[in-house]
Amino acid sequence: MATQEVWKTFEPDNYYRTYLDIGKRPDGRELLGFRPITVKAGTVTTAEGSSTVRRGHTMVICGIKAEVATPTLSNPEHGFFAPNVELHPCCSRKFISGAPGMLAMDISVFLQRVLSSAGVIDVADLCLVPNKYVWCLYCDVVCLNYDGNMYDAALLAVITALQNVRLPAFTYDEENDKATVGLERTIPLCVKSRPVSSTFTLYSDTVQLADPTEEDERYGSGEITAVTREDRSLCYLHKPGGRSLPSDTLDSLVALAGSRVEVVNQIITQAVAEAE
Repeated sequence: MATQEVWKTFEPDNYYRTYLDIGKRPDGRELLGFRPITVKAGTVTTAEGSSTVRRGHTMVICGIKAEVATPTLSNPEHGFFAPNVELHPCCSRKFISGAPGMLAMDISVFLQRVLSSAGVIDVADLCLVPNKYVWCLYCDVVCLNYDGNMYDAALLAVITALQNVRLPAFTYDEENDKATVGLERTIPLCVKSRPVSSTFTLYSDTVQLADPTEEDERYGSGEITAVTREDRSLCYLHKPGGRSLPSDTLDSLVALAGSRVEVVNQIITQAVAEAE
């Protein structure tokens, strides 16, 4: 076994800390460096919209299915979107079979809040017949390989898949009260916003790590995810406990997150165009 592998096996904490002390990470990145991103749209032909996303070794797939549903009494002209994240043992040993774990549920709630707060889809556009029929979009995100930072990977996959959605034609015969859904999927969604998230692991008061791997998450003491709009303004901030941050440090991380928006959205645009 190589010397570094022996060191990493028997003194993992010291091994990891030594890299951070020189401003690097074991994978060679700078502390605030991001991993390469690969995005493909239309990878699941049985879905109305889909995508596959790779961030380093983290890989997720998203499929969106559209079903005709009945609206709520309080919002009779609003449709729905329902994000759901699945983390199975096949993607990492840290997950177990059975009911969704805390991380999967937390990311599902995160996606729901970001899609709503950023106005990604106007739910009124999902109305088919007021008080009778609306579209419900089930956004299922499945992790195929887990190496940290599911928040960013999941949001990127959902935004790409939404832009890839093609809905079937819907007709309603009011006289006979009969609804018909076509077979061909040809009608695109109107995606009004493309927010981008950037997650940072908080290692210490002075050290933050962008786009954390599973190893970074293991040694960190908390995380923060900044979601920014196309104009780089902050849309949503997610921090599930852990170490607190000085306001100036938080501002710098939000600014860094904002600088990523154009880069990531160019990748989405290219992926969607190649799928058409």
